[in-house]
Amino acid sequence: MAALPTAVQISADILSRKERADDIARLKSMMELHALEYVDVSAHMELLQAFERWPLLAYLEAQYKQPPGLAKDTEPTP
Repeated sequence: MAALPTAVQISADILSRKERADDIARLKSMMELHALEYVDVSAHMELLQAFERWPLLAYLEAQYKQPPGLAKDTEPTP
């Protein structure tokens, strides 16, 4: 049976992600690359895994990104 991560492990993961983000922000500032778009691939992969683990989360994310007035379940009115 898999064990859940402890609060200390979770806190360390969050801290390291924030530290990486701060490093990227400092580098962008020092190199004057303000338009540089940085994507944290590991955070994106964790998000995709969360969507697989919790289908309701994926559904809510899809509903949030869908433009207002475009419901999939309704048919267009004439």
